Amino acid sequence: MMLEQIKRVPNLKPELKNSLIPVLFVLLWSSGAIFVELGLHDSTPFAFVSLRFVLSMLIMWLICLLIKSPIPKSFAEWRNILITGLFLQAGYQVFFFLALAYEVSPGILSIILGAQPILTTIATRQKTSFGKWAGLILGIAGLVLVVGDSIFAGTLSVLGISSTLLSLAFITAGTILQKRVTVSMPTNLAIQYTGGSVVLLLLTPIFESSSVNWTITFWIALAWMVLVISIGASMLLFYLIRIGNLTNVTSLLYCVPPVTALLDYFIFGHTLSIIAILGMLLIIAGLILINRKGLT
Repeated sequence: MMLEQIKRVPNLKPELKNSLIPVLFVLLWSSGAIFVELGLHDSTPFAFVSLRFVLSMLIMWLICLLIKSPIPKSFAEWRNILITGLFLQAGYQVFFFLALAYEVSPGILSIILGAQPILTTIATRQKTSFGKWAGLILGIAGLVLVVGDSIFAGTLSVLGISSTLLSLAFITAGTILQKRVTVSMPTNLAIQYTGGSVVLLLLTPIFESSSVNWTITFWIALAWMVLVISIGASMLLFYLIRIGNLTNVTSLLYCVPPVTALLDYFIFGHTLSIIAILGMLLIIAGLILINRKGLT
């Protein structure tokens, strides 16, 4: 696994290894939107996400068998992991796609979901200094600027806003619940993807008439979302959640919009506005404040 390879590099100091893992996570997670955009040219949204979850489930169970990852023995452990997966995987994805289906613009959706670190801080009652709060606010302000051009791209509706808020609630609750799961990451992901796959396969026929054009581009996009995002990046995220402060971990998601925007520029040729560049600077300043020690 990528995580193990980084940890085994012989000449890297522990501090450098710990700093490389968040950077790798941000780069991988940021690439997801690029490959989703490629894949959605040949597939309906729910069909794409259902295929992603089913294939991820099969691969993770295969990994569990190969490495003999321990399986939870108690009903309580299975229940906790499945509930976490329903929040962190199925619930978040379902309401994310529903919000888009009800014509909430990607800009508004991203801004609302960007409140997750603040909600996480409040919900977990972590000791958060004035400096960290200032960083969180700067991060939100930066997100608003980065996605500001698309705020008025869609129309608002009660169902759309409700779906957006539910998506935010599910990913926040799922992140908090994940902190309490202690089983191995492969087993954890395998069980979560199993629960998520069942839910998505049941809901997909309700919300769309699925169709997929099996082009090379779609295969590449699907493979990337399964192997790199659902497995690689998710394991990195769970590792960071397990060893770190939840506020600092979720604040890494502030890096995703600007990094995705840069990838979008290099791959699709979409340029950044002055406002977007200013937003990225605010995000970077916010991250410095959030992660700086000694702030009171």
